[in-house]
Amino acid sequence: MIATSPQNWPLNIDFTAAVQNPQVCFADKLLKRSQPAKNSRGRITLWSGNFATVYKLMDAGCSWAVRCFIRVPQPDVQQRYAAISEYLDEHQLPYLVHFQFLEQGILVKDAWYPILKMDWVDGVELDRYIGDHLNDPDKLLNLDRELKQLKQDLRDAGIAHGDLQHGNIMVTRSGQLKLVDYDGMYVPALKGIPPYETGHPNYQLPERSLQDFGEQVDDFSFDVISLSLKALAKQPELWDSFHEDNKNLIFRQDDFRQPKESPVFQSIAQINDTETQILYDNVVQRCSGELVYVDRENSRLEFAIEPLTRFVKWLRLDIPHPSEPKHYKRIFLSAGIFVISLSVWLWFRHMQQVRTQEIAVQPTESATPSISRLSLEIEPITREKLLEQYKNGRRDFKQVNLADATLNGVNLSGINLSNSVLERVDLHQADLSGANLYGVTLAKADLRGANLTSANLTDADLTEANLREANLTKALLLRADLKKADLSFAIVVGADLMRANLSEANLGVADLRGTNFVLANLFKANLIKAKLRESNLGAANLTQATLDSADLVLADLRSAELYLTILSSANLSSANLSSANLVMVELAGTNLSGVNFRGITVDNVNNIQDANFANVMNLSPAIRKYFCSSASGTFSGSNTPTKVTLSCP
Repeated sequence: MIATSPQNWPLNIDFTAAVQNPQVCFADKLLKRSQPAKNSRGRITLWSGNFATVYKLMDAGCSWAVRCFIRVPQPDVQQRYAAISEYLDEHQLPYLVHFQFLEQGILVKDAWYPILKMDWVDGVELDRYIGDHLNDPDKLLNLDRELKQLKQDLRDAGIAHGDLQHGNIMVTRSGQLKLVDYDGMYVPALKGIPPYETGHPNYQLPERSLQDFGEQVDDFSFDVISLSLKALAKQPELWDSFHEDNKNLIFRQDDFRQPKESPVFQSIAQINDTETQILYDNVVQRCSGELVYVDRENSRLEFAIEPLTRFVKWLRLDIPHPSEPKHYKRIFLSAGIFVISLSVWLWFRHMQQVRTQEIAVQPTESATPSISRLSLEIEPITREKLLEQYKNGRRDFKQVNLADATLNGVNLSGINLSNSVLERVDLHQADLSGANLYGVTLAKADLRGANLTSANLTDADLTEANLREANLTKALLLRADLKKADLSFAIVVGADLMRANLSEANLGVADLRGTNFVLANLFKANLIKAKLRESNLGAANLTQATLDSADLVLADLRSAELYLTILSSANLSSANLSSANLVMVELAGTNLSGVNFRGITVDNVNNIQDANFANVMNLSPAIRKYFCSSASGTFSGSNTPTKVTLSCP
């Protein structure tokens, strides 16, 4: 039977005892054959929260987080999770993980209790990641940029997490962000239905109630996290002063109640950084109830005219109907304020245009490379001058012009060349390890065999660059343009290429293990014999890409676009193809053993000769039948007929 009585609801110790025997306590087939994770002492590891205890279950390279509710769930919990699951399936985002609500989940003392089964996220919580990189401001600011993208992608999809905080934001080994714990999530189907919780108090306004539930509910939490990251990038000592383990980043809810008296707000007020101060002012005013949310980083105009808005609010000028007597003075005053506001708006538009053309500004995280380059003053510099000053200890050379220079074999490790112009420069065999190359123009540059380990190439222009045999281990290439670039035989282990443009790039035989390609464009890319083991290709565009004989073992291809993609003889063993689109793909001789096919779309996949489908997961009967209709040959790795691996009738 399924229990619902709160009197006999299991305790943590009861759930833990049950989890020790998965084959008995679980009804789910995958969980029944799994084993719980244990610590060095042989005890089952668990994580306890306000609503649930989480256990890690593992089986054959797959892991799940099993959430056992520590008190009776709300009556509509199953319908709520069903609405969330259905909406997330329609709006695939790489930050979210697949989950299932199982009403008959875990058997404890002869009664069934519901559980939530989620894909396990292998990463660290946000606060641990920040603590590990306190002395690396570039990593903190890069994390802030990634959170801004996460915020925008959630908003575009009409989704809000509802409880954004350090424990619910995970950072994977490749630097990708993942959200966990969807108890308070908002999707349009839940509009008007209050959540069960109002989120972690150290990330929420004190007055937030259950009625505050919509797609904007995460805005304040995002601002709190962003302000924390910006402040810590400038003053890492704030961590030791205000961080409390597993409780916050640097803010507590008491700080939001009286921000002007708060020591942490007072400390941040002294930071000499324009972007930090704009966000600081935004958060303080929201805490004081003086500002309906304005995203100032995307709307400076509202910031410019806000004093007038506040003045009107102070006067409480309600414009009366013209026929109402004794209000002519108020009408004229209101009209005057309108004229002043319009004048300020026109002046501000004019000044924005003038500043874009004439003023040199530092690039910000929200700026695009094209805009920042237009507004920067580029200083010409000779090769000799740069090398001489570098030898004498100078490292900051941002916004310089070195186009067509010859710098092959030189040591420029740790140099800052952000937003510089290095078109057609010869840097082959050069050492640029740890260099800041943010927004740099390296189009058609020669970087053969160059050392770019841990270099920051975010928003860099590397179109048609020659990176053959270059070392890009753990390099940051977010949004970088690598169209038609040559990365053959390059080492790109653990690099971050999220949203990068690699269309028509040559990555043949490149070592791309553990690399983050989430939302990357790999249209017509050459990935023949590439090593992509454990890489993340979530939602990547692999249309017409060639992955013949590539190693994709344990790769994440969720929601990937595989149209006319060649995967002949590739090894996709234990890869995740959930919700991927497989249209006219080539799978001859492909090893698909243990692949997760949950929710895939298949069309015109005719050539699966000699492929291996042994132990695949979540392959629907209809698609299995479709594959069986064209299956032929024998998989060379095991001499087993393809039809047998598919369990064809």
